Amino acid sequence: MRHLVFLCVGFLSSALYADTTYLGLYLQGNKIGYSSYLSAPSKLDGKVVTKNDSRTVVDAGLLGSAMSVTMDSTTWTTKSGAPLRMTFDTESGGRSSKLEALFNSKSVDMTIVNGGIKSKRTLPLPVGGPVVDDPLTLVAHSKLQIGNAKPFYVLDSSTASFMKNTVQWMGRTRTSVNGKPITATLIRMADTRSATDVYVNEKWDIVRVDGPMGVVMLPVSRRVALTKPVKYNSATDLSISTSIKPDRQIDDASDLLHLKMKIVCNSIDSIPSDSTQTATKGPTGWILDIHPARLQDNPGLTIAKSGASKPEWLKPSLNVPCDSKQFITLAAKIIAEKNTVRDAAFAIQSYVYQNMRPNAGIGVLRDATEVLATKEGVCRDYATLTLTLLRAAGIPARLASGLVSWDGTFYYHVWTEAWDGSRWIGVDSTTDRAQISASHIKLGEGNIEDAFSFNFLDKAKIEILEADKE
Repeated sequence: MRHLVFLCVGFLSSALYADTTYLGLYLQGNKIGYSSYLSAPSKLDGKVVTKNDSRTVVDAGLLGSAMSVTMDSTTWTTKSGAPLRMTFDTESGGRSSKLEALFNSKSVDMTIVNGGIKSKRTLPLPVGGPVVDDPLTLVAHSKLQIGNAKPFYVLDSSTASFMKNTVQWMGRTRTSVNGKPITATLIRMADTRSATDVYVNEKWDIVRVDGPMGVVMLPVSRRVALTKPVKYNSATDLSISTSIKPDRQIDDASDLLHLKMKIVCNSIDSIPSDSTQTATKGPTGWILDIHPARLQDNPGLTIAKSGASKPEWLKPSLNVPCDSKQFITLAAKIIAEKNTVRDAAFAIQSYVYQNMRPNAGIGVLRDATEVLATKEGVCRDYATLTLTLLRAAGIPARLASGLVSWDGTFYYHVWTEAWDGSRWIGVDSTTDRAQISASHIKLGEGNIEDAFSFNFLDKAKIEILEADKE
């Protein structure tokens, strides 16, 4: 519940492995899975194409529980590498998500099946860079100068959206493989979330990949790749390995009404500033002043007036079918006679908190319809269901993603925000507290494709400057 596991799976499923058969995935020296890649000539609609098949299997842990994710993808491309068709099939915790994308000259038509719920989406092809399946080909076939960045896009199957990346030829450097120092060519790939360093030899074979969250990928044999990792242990728990301990303990963080902190991290390009927090970039890091709206100060406008002021946050979106009769009827029942945003929003929060149960073994993004039917999941599922019910009730709402302090440590987390007519108020349905705490640090916001594209704080340090409960 405290971690955005989709981030890991999204990176590990990217097609970085065009010249490699198997890569083992390791976290803190422990094998947590593998990725395989096979490229071969094929035919599509009677035309000769290249077919790329990949599989990524992650067997790790989350919040003290075992968590397994399997993603199979196939891409058909032209000889130049332009995608014609893509399919993705992700399974985790008995849930599945499927996506098929057909590329046209100016757009891509997607069919999404999430938990048995089928939807369609059409997006224009992005400008400013090609859409590719194998980013390494951009370097192999481009005359890049050392350090110069070339933009490209990949299709993120979890959010059904295009993710802008850059690839840089960094030149020859030293690294190590299984403790042995070697010289290799470093290629750095980065998107809005994090960076991945790919090391290749003279034959363009991958010898090492340093991915986000401390995951290291190394070439392995088929036997090693298919060997099941050891059973769950804390060293392979993604929520623990990605957590950030501040320089000093915060006592009773859930009661904080004001928090001022400094974040030092080279990967942060931007942090949201609004009525709940102020982010200022300084010469040595970011200064964040978090001051969530105090609920007792203002009941907010009526639902009708609030909805009229921000109608764009009432619309259905990916995995958020707020226009369905099922959700409209349920939302009306939950809020009953409550007509202010504050009171209605926290009636919905209470409903989700009381009816959902945690299940950290689900590592796939899910449609709110499936979440409601099963009533279990992680924090993103709580937030998706809450978001859908808020919008179905006529309340403008969006997702918020970032960090939250728990037992003195910051973990990745997702919650919801509702617009009360003059300010955004936090709604965290993983807790029964109506007042959101100042230990909720927002790094991203918006619909799913926006909220889940924030900067991953790799090797970050947090310094607590002020922490107040008054």
